[in-house]
Formats: sequence, C-alpha cells, structure tokens
Amino acid sequence: MLMFCVLMVLILHMNVHCVYLNWTSHDRPNIVVLVSDAFDGRLTFSPGNKVVQLPYINYMREMGAVFLNSYTNSPICCPSRAAMWSGQFVHLTQAWNNYKCLDPSATTWMAHLGKSGYHTHSMGKLDYTSGHHSVSNRVEAWTRDVPFLLRQEGRPVTDLVGDTSTKRVMTKDWNITDVAVQWIRHTAVSLTQPFALYVGLNLPHPYCTDSLGPTAGGSTFRTSPYWLNKVSYDQVSVPKWLRVEDMHPVDYYSTFTKNCSGHFTEEEIRNIRAFYYAMCAETDSMLGEVIDSLRDTGLLNRTVVLFTSDHGDLAMEHRQFYKMSMFEGSSHVPLLIMGPGVKTGFEISLPVSLVDIYPTVLDLAGVPQPGGLSGHSLIPLVSGVSAQSAEPHPGWVLSEYHGCNANASTYMLRIGEWKYITYADGLTVPPQLFNLSKDESELRNVASHFPDVCQDLDRLLRTVVDYPSVSQAVHRYNKQQFLEWKQNLGDSYSQVIANLRWHIDWQEDAQSYERDIEEWLLGESTSGGDGT
Repeated sequence: MLMFCVLMVLILHMNVHCVYLNWTSHDRPNIVVLVSDAFDGRLTFSPGNKVVQLPYINYMREMGAVFLNSYTNSPICCPSRAAMWSGQFVHLTQAWNNYKCLDPSATTWMAHLGKSGYHTHSMGKLDYTSGHHSVSNRVEAWTRDVPFLLRQEGRPVTDLVGDTSTKRVMTKDWNITDVAVQWIRHTAVSLTQPFALYVGLNLPHPYCTDSLGPTAGGSTFRTSPYWLNKVSYDQVSVPKWLRVEDMHPVDYYSTFTKNCSGHFTEEEIRNIRAFYYAMCAETDSMLGEVIDSLRDTGLLNRTVVLFTSDHGDLAMEHRQFYKMSMFEGSSHVPLLIMGPGVKTGFEISLPVSLVDIYPTVLDLAGVPQPGGLSGHSLIPLVSGVSAQSAEPHPGWVLSEYHGCNANASTYMLRIGEWKYITYADGLTVPPQLFNLSKDESELRNVASHFPDVCQDLDRLLRTVVDYPSVSQAVHRYNKQQFLEWKQNLGDSYSQVIANLRWHIDWQEDAQSYERDIEEWLLGESTSGGDGT
C-alpha cells in the first residue's frame, strides 16, 4: 500500500508540471540548453542591448522570457558550471577553484533526463569536473592568502583579424556549432522520443595571449571587422574608476594580479570594450544557427530553448577585465527561455541564479525533483501559472568565490535593490553594500551608512551558509594542496614556481617570495584570507 501511495504521488507530481504547460507525459518538449562563457547578462535587455546587435538574443526576448537579474553562483568557469550541472551551491559541491569541482560520477540534470526517457546529447565546453586548467591557475588560487602582490595575467589587449567578410573568428566554437546543427538536422529530427541537447561555447571568453606562453590566461580580445561593425561605437562607454586609494582591498588585489594597475588610455579602454561586444555578437550568431536549424526542421515549436553563461566579463569596469568579482559585469549572466508554455515578451525582475536551471529543466520534462537542490524551478515564473507542487523562489541569490585573483573568500547576497558582499570570516575584511537602484555602476559602497541593512542581510546569508566556517575550510584546503604539490616537486620546486604566470614579478625577488610562502605554510590563520 505504501509503494502504491508513493507511486501515485510521483505520477501526480509529473502530471501537474506537464498539464499546467499544456503538455502530457507522452508529449514532453525537446530541450536545448546553450551556454556561452563570459557573456555579460546586461546586454540582453535595455539599455545594454543598444551597444551591439544581438538579433537572436532579441528574438528570444520577443518569443519568450528574459530574466533581468540572473546571476552566476560563482564568477569563474568551473565552479559556476559545477553549480549549474549539480543544482547545488558552491559550498555544497566544494568547487573551490577551476581545478577542484565535481566528481565525474556526479548526478546531473542531464543524467536525470536520460533516465526519464529523453535522448540526451552534450557537445562543446562542459568544464564542471575536477582536474582542469593550468598548474599556474591552481597554484595562484592556493596561494591567494600569501601576503604578496604578483601580476598573474597578461595585460588586456585587442587583436583585429581578417576583414569585413571574416565571420568565423572563433573556429573551435563554430565547429561545435556546426556539429550541433548537423545533429539537429540529421538525428534529432528523426527521433521518436524527446531530446535534450547541451551546447557549450567558449566565446566571448577572451583568448590566450600567445606571447605569454602556453599557460597564459585569456587577456586578448580578438575579433574581425565584420563583428566590430555590429557594435555602436558611440554607445561604448568608458567606465568611471575609483581612485586606487579608495578601492576595496580585495578589489585592488584583483586589479593588480589581473595586470590592470598600470595606465590605460581612454581609447584602449573603449577598444577593449568594443572588441568584447563584437565577440558577444559572434556568440549570438552561433545561437542563431542553432535556432534556425530547429525552425528549418519544424522542431522549434516543440522545443524549449534556454540561453545562459557561466559568468560575465568586467571588460575594464572597476579597473579590471575577466571575472572573479561580484560586480555586475562579472556576476550578472544572461538567462533567456523560449518555447511551448513560456510567455512571450516577458521580463522577470526577481533575482535568480544558475542553480535554478537544474530544477527548471526537470520541471520542463515532468521529472520529479530530487532532494538537496539549492535552486528552484523557474517554470512558474515564465509560464504565468503556478504549480501547486513547486516551492516558490525565495527572491534572493547567493554567489561565492574562492579562487585566484581574489585574496579572500567572497560571498554575495542579492535581494531587492541591495547587493551585500562579505569576505572571509565577516570581521577581518570590510563588507560592501551597493544599492543597485541608485548606483548601477557600483561605485558607492554604503555599508557604513546602512549598518542595519548589512546586519539583516548578513543574518540572512548565515541562514544559507556558515560562511566563516567555509572560508576556513577553503584556507585549510589551499595549504594542504599547495604543500602536497610542493613536496611532489622535490628539488625542482624553486624552478617550477618561479616560471608560472607570475614569473616576471617573481624573478625580481624570488627568495623573498619563497620565504613569504614558507611563513604562510607555517602560520595559523583564523580568517581564511585577510584581504591584504
């Protein structure tokens, strides 16, 4: 009798989600999820979308729903993707940096879809399991508590290639797009079961700077005149910067290690931003190829399409490029959904995040939600019809960061007009508070003016995560991993560490930097990062 009751609950749960979107369990929608890298979500709605032509993103807005406040759960590739694929916050997956993320055997939403009768297929950039990225990248993350400043990235530069007919700049992504299109045209169209397709792109992530060697990070913004012509240059702003002495200590550390503390002309800044937007236009075109193939095969009206990104790119806002920051350019991601059951031309201002994709996709497929998910289904928000079995979205999002280019574990809570950012143990590094309705540029930290708001938001944050304990766990992990790496190198340690990405600065005083590391390894810390 108990098994019968359990079975009936599962059937009712599935039927609720299928029926309220006018589907039956025998006619579930196809699902296509396209995830880019480093795409600023503010470009998907006004006024951001006026700076560059993004016709297919605009098409998705017209034909579906756009989230105006969607965020990454960690502003860096691998931990962010781990959160999206697992549906769990970073402190639960313990995806501390680009090297430590999910176990390959972790259960993902794609695995659930496969078990529920979907034909599943993934291609392109996945990047959510442990073991990726360079040695330099992980060593920089492990040593972020060491009190030294070393440039770890190449200075951001632009690179114009080809001519006005050069459309395929990022050939690897175009090859992936071609494979996706062919799969839709030749395989998906003949399937008798619903399918779920995942397409991962690398654009508009900046390219590696070849002159800095094979382990260099991405600091080259590369495009062609064809894509640059899609950018309204007069709309490209030169962002205001705080004076160096007024910067938050963690922000300054990020600026310095990202090699952005030197002088930049307005033309350099504007060009970097214009090239970045052009790279976004190329990404949009790849999205368009997928959408067109669905339309041409008659699959579009039976397919839910979701477009998002793992994080954004600061593109010289706050005197930084890249990600690893809770500022909007880095943490705000695109999220658009269109397809059967989704309201058209619909905008949702409620803050949401990438962990919401897992329950959303299962909801689309009528698959019961497993326990332990951090996110909430977005289907009730985009369909305009509430599901009785769906837990309402709490209206806040959590993002956290524990990797390189930031010298303290960082936690961000976004709710209403407020963005609250706290660090390490909440005591040793000052917090930040921004009122995004009055300060879109996030140049006025009003934490000292609104202590009650900070206290309330910090109290809410601690109900979600015991962040001082998490910071300590990361600190212990960093020391342990670095010590094991150092011991494995033996006599070659000094040579290897001197030739990582920070080699230019390191070799100016190698003995001193090695001594700083030894003192860090021997010392005790209660903060998990001091922000120095």
